[in-house]
Amino acid sequence: MANVEEVKVNVAATVDGARRASAGIQAAADQLDEALARMRMTALGSFHPAVAAAIAHFEQARTRLDEAVQLTHAAIDSADQYRNVI
Repeated sequence: MANVEEVKVNVAATVDGARRASAGIQAAADQLDEALARMRMTALGSFHPAVAAAIAHFEQARTRLDEAVQLTHAAIDSADQYRNVI
């Protein structure tokens, strides 16, 4: 069984990794924002169902990435609380 210091080190490493993952998710979200903006500009005046579907899917993906970032931040906060308690 790990001692308290080993647990704290492992939790800190986990939090660091989660922060890097969150930054990666945010970078992907930024790229989706760009793709969505380009699709909207390209589709201006077009009412084709495939364009509407593409925009809707981009928006849904962006929303889910936002949720992933929020959940990751919540997990980081909880892990930090645990590390501070032990």
